[in-house]
Amino acid sequence: MKIDIPASIQIPQKLFDNGQARVTTDEANTSEEMADHVTSAIYHKNEPVVPSTYGNQQVKGFHASYIEAPDAMMARTGKVIGIFTTGIGERSVELETSYIIALDELSSVLREKDWGFSVQGGKLKVMEGSDSLSEKELQLITNALEEAGVNTAAHHVANAVIEMIQTDRGPDGLSRGIGQYDVNISNFAEVVDLRRHIEEHQPSGKFGKGLVNPNNVESRYYLSGIGIMDQVAVKADKSFLAPHR
Repeated sequence: MKIDIPASIQIPQKLFDNGQARVTTDEANTSEEMADHVTSAIYHKNEPVVPSTYGNQQVKGFHASYIEAPDAMMARTGKVIGIFTTGIGERSVELETSYIIALDELSSVLREKDWGFSVQGGKLKVMEGSDSLSEKELQLITNALEEAGVNTAAHHVANAVIEMIQTDRGPDGLSRGIGQYDVNISNFAEVVDLRRHIEEHQPSGKFGKGLVNPNNVESRYYLSGIGIMDQVAVKADKSFLAPHR
């Protein structure tokens, strides 16, 4: 999935949208109402009475719209961009360090097998890939990862990803950008494979190739939100997709 940062973190085009109220002219002794569209009146939620008329126009309905102050929107968007560009990467450096320590404790056979790991419900979860794993092999991998501190580091990455996605949602809890995806600590392992995330950012990996200094681990994980969203966009449900307006 190719992601352009400003485009992927979409900002609502209308900061202040008062909508359109459908009204009809109120004429005495008239059996038919002529529908007309006019700019709506502003009704504040804390007002005790909903107006039945606006001037000589009969109010036929209301359009609910959430309004976010520009400074609040910019602060929220800035936070999302920060996590997307460097926040996830900083935590991924810690994760890679722990992961490599764990690999050194495994046999070459287990290292070469196709498996992944993630977090779910507060626990580390090892997942089979194209290769099947015995109960003993699963336990050996899990023990090596936990003893190396992968569980803690993996949760740091997961929490950053979840925070980024949830922060992208506007005051109405919806988004047309990355916030539209349903990613939380309960389903994280179903959406993101953190071993794949690390391997794709190795010097020979998808996002590590072509760098001036691929051995600089921090630079390899810059913009690592792209790799995470590659997985999220394929596996996560769009439960928080905002409608077109």
